[in-house]
Amino acid sequence: MKKLTLLGMRAEREPILRALQTMQCLEVTELQGETAELIGQVETGHDSSDLQRVKWALDKLAKYDKEKKPMFGQYPNIAPEESARVLEQRQDIMALTTRMENIERELSELRGQETRIRTSAQQMAPWQGLDASPDALAASHTVMQMAGEVPTRNLQTLSDALSPYPAIISTVGTLQDKSLVYVAVHHSAKENALPLMEEAEFVRENFSQLGSLTPSEFSAGLQAQEKDIAARREQLAKDTESLALHIPEFKILHDLLSLQISQNHAAGKSAQTATTFLLEGWVPAEYADRMTAQIKKISPACAIRFEDPADDEEPTILFRNGPVATAFEPVVEGFSLPTYRGIDPTAVMAPFYACLFGMMLSDAAYGLIMAVALLAFVKVKKIPVRNAKMLYMLIFCGGATVFWGITYNTFFGFAPLPGLARFFPLDAVNDPLPVMGLCLAIGIIHLFTGLGVAMYMNIRRGDVAAAICDQFSWFLLISGLIMLILPPTAAVGRILALTGVSIILLFKRRDTLNPFKRLLSGLGALYGMSSWLSDILSYMRLFGMGLATGVIGMVFNVLISMVWSGGIFAKVFAVVLFIVCHLFNLGINALGAYVHSCRLQYIEFFGKFYEDGGKPFRPLDMKTRYVSIQNAHAE
Repeated sequence: MKKLTLLGMRAEREPILRALQTMQCLEVTELQGETAELIGQVETGHDSSDLQRVKWALDKLAKYDKEKKPMFGQYPNIAPEESARVLEQRQDIMALTTRMENIERELSELRGQETRIRTSAQQMAPWQGLDASPDALAASHTVMQMAGEVPTRNLQTLSDALSPYPAIISTVGTLQDKSLVYVAVHHSAKENALPLMEEAEFVRENFSQLGSLTPSEFSAGLQAQEKDIAARREQLAKDTESLALHIPEFKILHDLLSLQISQNHAAGKSAQTATTFLLEGWVPAEYADRMTAQIKKISPACAIRFEDPADDEEPTILFRNGPVATAFEPVVEGFSLPTYRGIDPTAVMAPFYACLFGMMLSDAAYGLIMAVALLAFVKVKKIPVRNAKMLYMLIFCGGATVFWGITYNTFFGFAPLPGLARFFPLDAVNDPLPVMGLCLAIGIIHLFTGLGVAMYMNIRRGDVAAAICDQFSWFLLISGLIMLILPPTAAVGRILALTGVSIILLFKRRDTLNPFKRLLSGLGALYGMSSWLSDILSYMRLFGMGLATGVIGMVFNVLISMVWSGGIFAKVFAVVLFIVCHLFNLGINALGAYVHSCRLQYIEFFGKFYEDGGKPFRPLDMKTRYVSIQNAHAE
């Protein structure tokens, strides 16, 4: 990384930032020190507000969007002319957004009206038998008319109580355990009737909302209102569908506004005076010359300086790997990015990861299916490695699985090639010890590689003593102990082990001349042998996972063979069962292989050398959500 310091005319800041955004290779940083006091505020409220409104409109129109969202960043390209046209129509598009907001507001009001209508309709439904309006009930000067509800258990009692008086009571409906009744009482009997009605728990109904309408007439009016609302909703739906024709413009404007806001945020990190601005950031070294040329085209008077990071500065991290190693970057990113002055372990880790994955899945047919299917997918979709790193990583892991499946002579849980045993005498089921030994050997090589990386890092920093005393000593000790197991190499192993122990005991702590402190520190370091033993034994999971894949496949095959022995329908079912069972076995064990391969990298391998804590490189870029803007700008 190079540190960029750019001093230019304030009037040229926007076109310069636009060019830098198109290049996508500058991460603008906050200014420090005295220049930080000159940081100016850049207004983003208008663009941000419009962006949120357009995003809301797109969400509302999503069900009308017939264009499928592309996978892995394969967005349609938008030419500069199209972007310019959309920007010119920005106000018109925002007017469409306003129209969409008005439609949604009216729909909300209609939903409220529908709720009120349904509530009123439910209230009136039991009263359809009442053929009188509230106005009619109150019109008589000689007769008191009312409607209300009375508990059904008291209805007969009330009817009997009112029978001696000039009164009429009739049932017009029921509601649960209540009877809905119409009561008419001559005014001369009013004083006698009211206490009797109160004693029967009669409750008068308030029909104020009906006015001069009967309940049935009122309900008919509600139904008419519902039809009107439904018709209006249908019209609003058509209006919304017509707005959906402008979804492409909405998408382009959304992404143009997003890019403009990113520019504004970058501008907000720069210092400024009335006429100039100052910008700092990190740039990959290989882009320095190209960036200078691009900026000079816009502003020949602009001052540009590139310099190496200071010792107290920690640049952001950008991986630079070949196409194969790039596919394995998600494994490192899933752990933690390395520090800038550390080392990117991706290229060293990649072959080990694929190897470990293949040993755990360990079925050639599974690996072939995974590799061919994913390879066909990425080729048909024309997806580059940078947009689908995980898929490409699984393709390489599938290839490694094919190799180990052939080595173990395992195809869908079968062993179809007996002749392979002469070349690859590995059988995890019938002869597990050689396979266990191979797993441990690969684990030791993996761990030693981690030690080698740590040695390289120390030598690169000029600390040769640390490389010898902290890493090479363990090479000698572990190698010597392994050689002690074999009689032909026991003598050499003894020498190597003693040499390693001596270096660790005497030079583990090199910052003191006190022999007792050195010895105690060395003894403490030698206790690390237990962690080495634990790390090496962790690689036995390669054997366990590989064995599980094969055994589960064999069990499935036994069950399927039992079904196959039946008639034609049984054979068809057996074929379906074979596909389902082995797809399940592939899926569950591929997931396990992925997880455990990551675990061996994170705990055992990275534990030997990895220095984490880096922050990802986040440039001012052209990242969009819907389309790919080609050299576009937003105003």
